[in-house]
Amino acid sequence: MSDFLTQFKKLQPITIAKSGKTMTGKEIFFMIRTGENDTFIIPVDKKLKPVEADYHYYSGDTAQLLRSIDSIKEEMAFQISWDESEATDVSLSQNPHLLYQLIRCKNLIDEKGHAISVHPDTSVLQLVLKKFGRNIEPHFIIAAKDSSDAEEYDGAKKYEANKLYFSLLSDSFVLSDNVIYTIAPIGDNYQQLSYFTTRFTEDMLEEYLSVFFSFIESVQVTYEYYTVEFSDTDIVPTPSLSFEKIDADKTLFLRLVESYKGLPLDFVQQFDLSMVASLSLDQKIVVKRLAHLPIDEITNNLRKEIIQYAPSKAAQKDVYVEDHLFIIPEETAGPFLLQSLPSLLRTYQLIGAEKLREYKVKPMTPKLNISLSSGIDFLEGDASITLEGEQFSLQQILSQYNKKKYIQLSDGNRAIIEDGYMRRLERIFKKKDKDGKVKVSFFDLPEIEDLINEPLEGEAFKHHREVYEGFNHLAEETLKAPKLNAQLRPYQAEGIKWIKYLYDNNLGGCLADDMGLGKTVQTIGVLTLIYPKVKKPTLIVMPRSLLFNWQNELKKFAPQLSVYTYYAGDRDIKEAMKHQVILTTYAIVRNDIETYSKQKFHYVILDESQNIKNTTTQTTQATLVLHAEHRLALSGTPVENNLTELYSLFRFLNPTMFGSLDDFNSRYTGPIQRDNDKDTLLSLRKKIFPFMLRRLKKDVLKDLPDRIEQTLFVEMSPEQHDFYERRRQYYYNQVRQTIAAEGIQKSQFVMFQALNELRRIASIPESLSDGHIKSPKLDLLTDTLLEAVANGHKVMVFFNFIAGIEELSERLDQNGVDYACMTGSTRDRKSIVERFQNDPQCRVMLMTLKTGGVGLNLTAADTVFIFEPWWNKAAEEQAINRLHRFGQKAKVLSYSLITQQTIEEKIQLLQQQKAELFEGLIGADSSSSKHLSEDDINFILG
Repeated sequence: MSDFLTQFKKLQPITIAKSGKTMTGKEIFFMIRTGENDTFIIPVDKKLKPVEADYHYYSGDTAQLLRSIDSIKEEMAFQISWDESEATDVSLSQNPHLLYQLIRCKNLIDEKGHAISVHPDTSVLQLVLKKFGRNIEPHFIIAAKDSSDAEEYDGAKKYEANKLYFSLLSDSFVLSDNVIYTIAPIGDNYQQLSYFTTRFTEDMLEEYLSVFFSFIESVQVTYEYYTVEFSDTDIVPTPSLSFEKIDADKTLFLRLVESYKGLPLDFVQQFDLSMVASLSLDQKIVVKRLAHLPIDEITNNLRKEIIQYAPSKAAQKDVYVEDHLFIIPEETAGPFLLQSLPSLLRTYQLIGAEKLREYKVKPMTPKLNISLSSGIDFLEGDASITLEGEQFSLQQILSQYNKKKYIQLSDGNRAIIEDGYMRRLERIFKKKDKDGKVKVSFFDLPEIEDLINEPLEGEAFKHHREVYEGFNHLAEETLKAPKLNAQLRPYQAEGIKWIKYLYDNNLGGCLADDMGLGKTVQTIGVLTLIYPKVKKPTLIVMPRSLLFNWQNELKKFAPQLSVYTYYAGDRDIKEAMKHQVILTTYAIVRNDIETYSKQKFHYVILDESQNIKNTTTQTTQATLVLHAEHRLALSGTPVENNLTELYSLFRFLNPTMFGSLDDFNSRYTGPIQRDNDKDTLLSLRKKIFPFMLRRLKKDVLKDLPDRIEQTLFVEMSPEQHDFYERRRQYYYNQVRQTIAAEGIQKSQFVMFQALNELRRIASIPESLSDGHIKSPKLDLLTDTLLEAVANGHKVMVFFNFIAGIEELSERLDQNGVDYACMTGSTRDRKSIVERFQNDPQCRVMLMTLKTGGVGLNLTAADTVFIFEPWWNKAAEEQAINRLHRFGQKAKVLSYSLITQQTIEEKIQLLQQQKAELFEGLIGADSSSSKHLSEDDINFILG
């Protein structure tokens, strides 16, 4: 075949022969006609008239459109004869191999005669799910046209609902706007893609995605801030017995099927699911494959068990099995169900058990009876279950169910209770005293009322119910104005109301707002409502990198609060306890826990509370023994990897909420993560919902300015500080000597060298110390960047030095974050920009200032970090404007990182206070350094 193709590439597409006569000057085109169900190729002439089937023609490019190489009759010609009929069109769905020849042809046109081109690069097909109120509208887009075409999405304007705006020529080729795009193969079901453009309600999202991933491959899915994760863990089915019917002669029809916990059997069977998608608490769409059982082997084993109960060998032959369906006469079915039910319930899930009443097997709905009174830490009392008038203690019914999987009633009936109901009983009534009394926590009351389907009565529950109902009325409450030097945005005022409500009711909670929404200012606002009435101090614990940012924020927003930073070597706990707010770090709490454990705090607040996600670390254990009347956590990523992190957080906030870690794992973690148990996940969500407030940027866009700027301050490590001071003093002396000997104008080069090296030490000391001195600024950048990525943001990071890109690249690799990188030496900038703009998995772009300043459109990002402050403020603005420009619909959050007590901090002051000197230092006119005075040198290097 390759030899023929080589020959045809040399031919000229100008000569056509008919009936042995040569006709020149005529050219054949291949028209692509799209329809609802298929796409066709039709050979036509310049007037768009179909070419008759007996034409011969000589062609270079068009020769490669042959239906198969066998149709070549001569080396230099071929017959247009599709399917040996008079029809001149060819179905692409029936002949998809033609497309690989078609895309090399230059004579392609549409039905109007307009030319069709072929995009040179492989493109990406994306499914974009956009929320409009309670509805979700799906749209498919081609995401690699160029750096500016696919970046916008406007569900109302650009795309029509319930419609594909392109044609699928095959599972690997897409026709859009007269351009053919090559995509990764999306599978044999590509013709059904249009079915997935139908609008649906938000509560159907998991079902929609499950069907989509079962039918369609290699399509990137984008929804809100969620990321898609394909799990290595399969969902293992449970063998189930579906009781289909019982005939008039009591013949039992029983089918063996596979069922999956949390998935309706008819849903799995109707759509022939192979994948299941679920939304996790940490904003991921987790896709798992459905595993299968050796169903034939299980069928054979089940048949052997059934026929054991046949009264005779003849009766054994009457048990009929075909396609996993058992037809069992009454004489065998009765003994089988009577004696095998316990073992069946341990091995199989029963479906349709309500049909077994004639065999004294009855599904029943229990009635929970409960009587509780207030205890010291728990509500205590009695609980029992009633089944059709027969009463059982909670201990009796749980014990019998766990042993037999059914409840034996006194009238001979065997009660089948829904397994999820029994699991809920175990979750709630987890504690018992020596007298068998049940103990439940305040946090279980909503689920108890849900189980009994009515409000709990009695004075013991009145206050608790009022607390829960109070959350629903917070929006109506008027907030007492905090004494803040800040204009609160509406959502920040609502956040302060929520925190204060928890505080007033002695409850702990986690403010889990997205980064940049002002968790710090909301917390400070609450503190201004508490002090000076309260005498005991508030302890705020944070990573070391945030200490000075908290100092600055408190000084800026609430200077009336007295603050002590308990951190340095001369820290004094007695002095600290005299202040209203104490700032400290997780490391200091861990190291000084004996000192801290003796103190009585009014409030303990954990910032970046994911630092206590591991229940076994010394840091977590230290925070748990802190004595405080009130507790609050702040975190943009409260759950990063698994549900145990959630347990650790609430163990600190509300210790009685979940019991022991083993209890939590057996009742929540296992069922949710191992069994994909939706009921248990819903129960957990309901339980924590009132105590976690999370707003994403998209939720409060109307309250945000177009651009938010924030400066993060970083303290040098002792080693970095010593290194910096040695080099600063060296250059300070050298510059003064040079000025004295040669004048200020000739000292410019030494001055530039000094500034350059000191900037590197302030940001990337690793690059000048063979990696021995680590950068605290890089630690802060990494932590903040990972939080942004975890919350679904796309991030730009601008550097001045290549060494910073290299160091951060290593950290992103270690954390499994996909990123793109661009420097001055990068050649193929277009493909890198396209990948960052259009690939949902590529979350971060690393770039030098010089690269980012010109000709790039990076509107996919909504968060930018300036790692080293740029002395030319206009250059910094130009870099940020790569994001914040026409086409950007998100609000842009910009962070500048400044190392304290270094030249970076002085340059920032210089920008604000001495604009003329600043321009002299960094301006293009080198003669401007003559404006430097002795005082200026002392300010910069002193």
